Amino acid sequence: MRAAILTAAFAATLAACTTTPQQSPGDAAKDAISYDLTSGQARLAARLYPELAEAAGPNDNLFVSPLSLSEGLGLALLGARGQTEAEMRDLLGWEAATRPELLVKAYDDFLTETRDDKVALSVANALWLSDELTFEADYLRTTRAAFGATADTVDFGGDPQSAANRINGWVSEETRERINKIVDASGFNDSTAAVLTNAVWFRADWTVPFEDGSTGEFTRGDGSKVAAHMMERLAPLQYRETRDGQAVALPYGKSQRFVMEVFLPNDAQTLRRWEQNLHALSFMLADQGSDAKFDLGASTEQTILLRLPRFEARFDQSVKEALIAAGMPCAFAEACANFSGMANAPLRIDDVAHATFLRVDKEGTEAAAATAVKIVVVGARLVPDVPRMIVDRPFLVTIRDRASGALIFIGRIADPTPVEKAS
Repeated sequence: MRAAILTAAFAATLAACTTTPQQSPGDAAKDAISYDLTSGQARLAARLYPELAEAAGPNDNLFVSPLSLSEGLGLALLGARGQTEAEMRDLLGWEAATRPELLVKAYDDFLTETRDDKVALSVANALWLSDELTFEADYLRTTRAAFGATADTVDFGGDPQSAANRINGWVSEETRERINKIVDASGFNDSTAAVLTNAVWFRADWTVPFEDGSTGEFTRGDGSKVAAHMMERLAPLQYRETRDGQAVALPYGKSQRFVMEVFLPNDAQTLRRWEQNLHALSFMLADQGSDAKFDLGASTEQTILLRLPRFEARFDQSVKEALIAAGMPCAFAEACANFSGMANAPLRIDDVAHATFLRVDKEGTEAAAATAVKIVVVGARLVPDVPRMIVDRPFLVTIRDRASGALIFIGRIADPTPVEKAS
């Protein structure tokens, strides 16, 4: 069975907005925008995930972080204009009128202040900018203020390995070494303008740990069976059952603010239908109760026997094609992309890499995610304002030994046409 669980970071954002901190009446506008950010994550998941599920194999784990993806793309949104901005806002669910992206840092601060020593969550953003391109001061100020994003310059064209090492090192540190690589030096050249990164890390203990179970049998998506270590819990839990399947909420920590939800379909056909219509699972708080499907937020606790496999999952691939299919083609197209708010250069998104990690055992859960949005210059290489030597006319050439000074060859090249084919 394909693992169709969204990342713990997604569950964290949902739980965070179902738990209201101490607030003053003046926070009403901020609350509205925080809701926009949470509902936007669900919107992104509902449109992007079906595209990824359609391309995945029956036994593939599919595990993404809407929180990480929305913030990684949000860094690019701040520099987008025109149709590019409109498409990105529509996919992210971030209205231009309220500009919820301006409160991402405050939103992240709320998420990460768990006030529970059994739950830890961190979210970080960073910009990696070409040292050959001047970025708009307003863009840099806004990404810092709104996302808490640090900005560093790197030499993508001259030293791509160093650039990749710095970006991957940052991701590794921010995900506690659960994700060690998000970019490759082979993907960088003189046209690379920027890489915009987000990293999420989550670690939490169950409110009530599982007991050791026994080895059971797990039926995979293609019908084959494998052995699986099943954890067991007999306890009161928020539980719901419908004709399509079952769902349960598993709380973390002392406060039970964060939760993992497990949705178990009756059969593979139901799973496929769920994956193509995530709204039916009521991930959004506002939707819960509207369709009576797995409304775990309103479910009363009842004692159930739960057996859950201990498992790990990793996901590491480009989500470019899925984003295009989900409704964001302009940002990737040379003739359409407009990121003039980022820099005075023709830019487009070249790729969006996404990687996740998930481990679930009897003690709790650890999850991590990273997103890298690579921005490139359209139709031209980044060339600094330096002296130029264009060898487009007859020239002299030598071959010599610099140690002895011996002049081994010298001559003029007036016609560079090959005299014979290379072997």
